Amino acid sequence: MALSAQDIEAYLAELGQELRRAGVAQPVRLLMVGGAYMLTQIGNRPSTKDIDVLLEDIPDPSASPLYLPLQSAVRAVATRHGLPLNWVNDVIGDALRNYGPTPTGTTWRVYGPLEVRVPDRAYILALKLLAHRAQDEADIRVLCHELGVSTRDQARRILDTYITDDQIKRLSQVAAALAQLFP
Repeated sequence: MALSAQDIEAYLAELGQELRRAGVAQPVRLLMVGGAYMLTQIGNRPSTKDIDVLLEDIPDPSASPLYLPLQSAVRAVATRHGLPLNWVNDVIGDALRNYGPTPTGTTWRVYGPLEVRVPDRAYILALKLLAHRAQDEADIRVLCHELGVSTRDQARRILDTYITDDQIKRLSQVAAALAQLFP
């Protein structure tokens, strides 16, 4: 299953409608990262498999009254369109909170009670450098070009701004990624 930028906007709009139907009045803010960010904000790829998000208002799903209505709405949209149940993927949220401070981002789209926010490009670059998977290479190069990052020191400063847990940086492939990207 591949989601285009148009699919993402249409399905998120439906998600907002489902939340409204469920009686959710307070904002449900999602910080969009990953491939969906690259697709909708940068436009360097044709599709993505899911929408990775950090649930800004739901740090602990077991303690939030918003989480169950959100998951029900996600399931309703998934069922209607034959999407996987994790088409909105919030699994990354805990990891992002552990990496360091998460930006609140700026509002990209509002669909009823659903507010989709996007962080700045430097944050996405830091996440891509930390993960440094083969599928991240093109994204990293585009982000570096857009941000004017051409040296290892510049990339390291961006990484250090957002990824404050030194153990995570040690356990990841950051050093190898930086050496490969900036010889």
